[in-house]
Amino acid sequence: MTRYCPALLLLLVLALPTQALTFQTRMEDVQWQVAGDEFACRLTQSVAGYGEASFVRHAGEPAAFELKAWDNPMSPGSAQVYNEAPPWRPGTAAVPLGQVAVTGGAGVMQVPYQQAGRMLAGLASGLQPTIQRSGYAGSAPVRVVVSSVGYQQAWLDFQKCISGLLPVSYAQISESLISFASGGDKLNPQAKAMLDAAVMYIKADEDITEILLDGHSDNQGNRLDNRELSRQRVLAVKDYLVEQGVNEDLFAMRFHGDRYPVASNRTEQGRAANRRVMLRLEKD
Repeated sequence: MTRYCPALLLLLVLALPTQALTFQTRMEDVQWQVAGDEFACRLTQSVAGYGEASFVRHAGEPAAFELKAWDNPMSPGSAQVYNEAPPWRPGTAAVPLGQVAVTGGAGVMQVPYQQAGRMLAGLASGLQPTIQRSGYAGSAPVRVVVSSVGYQQAWLDFQKCISGLLPVSYAQISESLISFASGGDKLNPQAKAMLDAAVMYIKADEDITEILLDGHSDNQGNRLDNRELSRQRVLAVKDYLVEQGVNEDLFAMRFHGDRYPVASNRTEQGRAANRRVMLRLEKD
C-alpha cells in the first residue's frame, strides 16, 4: 500500500479541487449579511446547497468562523482549511491554514480564531476560504468555498458593528478579582478600570439578576479587624459601582476576613493574592 506523508496529502487535496463535490454560491448571487448588537457581531454568507458560513466576533474576543450545514455530506474527521484563488486569478497558489474537526450530520463546524483571522486576511486579498473533507463511503471529496465577491463593503459594515461591542464578554467579567494593598480598602486605577468594564456590561445585559461581592483579607492582624477590613473593601467596590449607575438592589455582600485564603499567607505574594474582593454576576 502506498503511504503519503501529511504534507504530500495536503498538496494532493489542493491540486485536485475539480474532482470534489463543490458547494459555492454563484458569483452573481453572493450576498453578505451583517447583524449584531453589543454582545456579538456576525458576518454571514449563504453557501448554495450547503448552509451558512459566518465570521462571529463576541464582545472581548477575536473573531471565529462557523460553518453551518443543513445536512453535512462530509464524513467525520479532519478537514483541510485553506485560502484559494478565484478562477479569475489563475496561477495563484493556495495557502494552507491547517485542519478543523468535522462531525457527522447537520450542525456547526467551529474554526478557532487563529485560522479565522487568516481566513479574513485571505478574503481581504481576494482569496476564498475553503474547507475540504472526504465524503461518505468513498464518495468524492466535499469542498465548501466562501466567495470573496463583495467582501470589502461587507468588511466595513462588520467593522462598524464591531466598534459597538462591549469591551468584555459575560464569561470574562462574570467572575472578576479586585485586589487591594496591605491594610487598605482603596481602589487602585487597575481595579477601577476593571469595574468600569463591569458597569458597561451590567447596564447592557438586562438578564443580570444579582451582583455578589465576597470580601477577603490576608492574616495580618486579628480576625475581627480582618473581617471589618474585608467589609470595607466590599463597600468600596459596591459604592463605586453604584456611583456609576448600577442598581443598588442587585447587590448581595459577604465579608469573610482571612477565613478563605487562596494562597499561603507566609509570603508577600501569597498575602497579596488573599487581599481581594471577588465580584460575581448572576443571570437568568
